Amino acid sequence: MILGALFLTASNAFLVWIPVLIRQTMDEVERIGEQGFDVPSSIVQTLFTTEASKLLATNSLILIGAVVMYGILLFATRQTLIVTSRRVEFDIRNDIVEKLMKLPQRYFAENSSGETYVRATEDVGKVSDYYGPVIMYSINTITRAGFVLTMMFLVNPTLTLWSLIPLPLISIFAYWITGFIHTHSTIIQEQYSSLAGRAKETFSAIRLIKAYNRIDNEQKLFEDESEKYRKKKLRLDMIESMFHPALNFLIGISLLIVIWKGGEMVIAGTITVGNIAEFLIYVAYLIWPVAALGYTTNRFQRSLASWNRIEELMNEPIEIKNSDEQVDREVKGHIEFKDVGFKYPDNDEMVLSKVSFEIKPGENIAIVGRTGSGKTSLVQLIPRLFDPVEGEILIDGVNLKNWSLGRLREAIGFVPQETFLFSDTIGENIAFGVDNASDEQIETAAEKAQVKQNILDFEKKFKTMLGERGITLSGGQKQRTAIARALIKDPRILIFDDSLSAVDTKTEDAILKHLRQELSGRTTIMISHRISTIKDADKIYYIEEGSVVEEGTHEELLAEDGRYTAMYNKQILEQELAEI
Repeated sequence: MILGALFLTASNAFLVWIPVLIRQTMDEVERIGEQGFDVPSSIVQTLFTTEASKLLATNSLILIGAVVMYGILLFATRQTLIVTSRRVEFDIRNDIVEKLMKLPQRYFAENSSGETYVRATEDVGKVSDYYGPVIMYSINTITRAGFVLTMMFLVNPTLTLWSLIPLPLISIFAYWITGFIHTHSTIIQEQYSSLAGRAKETFSAIRLIKAYNRIDNEQKLFEDESEKYRKKKLRLDMIESMFHPALNFLIGISLLIVIWKGGEMVIAGTITVGNIAEFLIYVAYLIWPVAALGYTTNRFQRSLASWNRIEELMNEPIEIKNSDEQVDREVKGHIEFKDVGFKYPDNDEMVLSKVSFEIKPGENIAIVGRTGSGKTSLVQLIPRLFDPVEGEILIDGVNLKNWSLGRLREAIGFVPQETFLFSDTIGENIAFGVDNASDEQIETAAEKAQVKQNILDFEKKFKTMLGERGITLSGGQKQRTAIARALIKDPRILIFDDSLSAVDTKTEDAILKHLRQELSGRTTIMISHRISTIKDADKIYYIEEGSVVEEGTHEELLAEDGRYTAMYNKQILEQELAEI
């Protein structure tokens, strides 16, 4: 950027000599004309045979040289300053994504995906304007104005002062209007976030919208958001449209003053006609820097508004991170919950309270309970998607917070309740958690999850592209693909959060048969509403209102004749009614 500033200063140094050469040429031609020399009959005669030839040829060559050097240095300026701004944009965008990857779930719950998207794209683009055009035009304004005003004062201080009379008005006007620009820029960016969020949500839920015949309603909601954006954008455009004509009007007054006062001085014999031409070019040189003052002020205000939004994101605390003394070794799978309590951020109600149990390495346990009892919240604590607010969780005897996040999460295969598939091939979705997975590994994982045959029925098989969030697959196929994605990691700890709810009982039995063989020796936690899914678990925990109220094997819990038994009897009755 320093190099770019030097290039730009040097280019303006060459530019400022062009009016001097033009003034010298005009004055010399006028002198030659007054002395009555013969008028040349051709260009050749003018350049090589007349008294004026030396002056014209010399000045022309110097003028061409000055223009060429100005162009070369201006090109070098853009190749330094503008390229730098692109590199800054690249770095900021990567820093934002890196930051987003480290932020807790709370941030994404509190901020819409549209808002996050705009900060990582539109706002970054506006900030890069500061490091490119804003800085470049600011340097240009300072250096060019400095050179031009110096030359103007050297020629005639009085005429310079007269030509600069409108400048204080320009400064006051620019100061007054930029406040409005900054305010409206912030408002527009916030509205654009809302508009982008509405569009993203609509396209993600397009199947649901069509199923409920809400196309017209969603279209109306989008039009309302778009209309708000249009009105706010037009308001800013109106302010900007006032800015440039007003600047040009004030600059035009400067030109009129130069011609009027300069003419008087020529008549008085204090300056020459060449000086008027020189002054007019100098004032013209000031037009772009002064106009750029408005442009850069505008861009700067927009950049500042966007940077404030980015800064808010970058200042978000990283709540879940590695400790100073992190443990980085192989995970065996011994899990202990000791009086664990948990509540979600900005929520005073405890979701889990005094939860204590132990899972030995290779043990298969199940967690059951009513909807909202805290089952999903409990298993989300193990890969540290959240941290408990009370008690502690131990992995292989070490507090969960002291484990290396990378090592911990590599050892866990997690199949969440809400299946998410990327807009990529089925094979790439299965191989998501593994670097450079082979076709054989992908097919084996799909076979274990009982989804291989469904995939082979597609024309492009594992190369089949999935739509947004895996829209091309059924609910059961998506769940089984997610299970295959967990199995291919070959993890020491496997967590299934109600991952078989969308498959039929026959497919469920086949999956569980393969899983029992596959999961031998692995620590497995399975959440399910179906007793048939978890009845063979080594131990079952029944959770109610965030606390473990019953535990034991399937037979032991039935013998207790408590809540688990009531749940089991209800499902048996439902199954008998379905068969009837």
